[in-house]
Order: sequence, then structure tokens, then C-alpha cells
Amino acid sequence: ENSRMPVDDPKTHLELTMIHEVMILDNSGFDLGTILYTTNLKFAMYGAIISNFFIGALPLEISIPLFFIVQIGFAIAVGIIESFMARFRMAHNPQFILILTSVSMLIFFGVLMVLGRFV
Repeated sequence: ENSRMPVDDPKTHLELTMIHEVMILDNSGFDLGTILYTTNLKFAMYGAIISNFFIGALPLEISIPLFFIVQIGFAIAVGIIESFMARFRMAHNPQFILILTSVSMLIFFGVLMVLGRFV
């Protein structure tokens, strides 16, 4: 979740209501810059966490280029997914949230099992 998912709200007069567009309407100047900066920082931190799954305990001369390769791959993957994904209807949001929560819990417990820390 990086505050970038388009969601269609049929109660508004706008064709597509996005979280980002509401931020621009409600904030401006320094506040908007801070919000956009923290959103981009959060995206970069998600990419760093994902790249650490691939790096492990590799030597430094291998891990630094691999870190940037995974970061670039993460950014490309998110861009492709966002460009081909259609907007969601408000009625599908609970289902969308349930699926994301279920998948994240499966990944969490899978990582615990792989690391041998699942009790």
C-alpha cells in the first residue's frame, strides 16, 4: 500500500477519485511536498526490504549492484502493474483488503517457516 491505488467513488462528480488527487485538493506547498516526499521514501523502503530478501549474506561487491538491480526491478514491476490495472469500484474494496491481508499473512508465516522461527 503506497497511497497510489485508484478507487472509483460513484458518489462524487469526478470520473476517478484517487487518494493522490484528494491530497492535492486538501494540501499545498510545504505540506504537499512533505506528503509526497514521505510517500516516495516509503516506496523506497519497501523496495529495500524486498531487495534484502534477495541479497542475504553476499559479499559487498555483489550485494550493492544486486540491491540497485532489485530496486530498479521493483520500480518497473510497480509501474507495469499500475499502468495495466483498471480502477476498482468501492463495492470491491472490502474484498480487495481481505485478499491483500490474507496474502500478506501467508507471506509472513512462510518467511517465518523458511527462517525456522515459526513456533
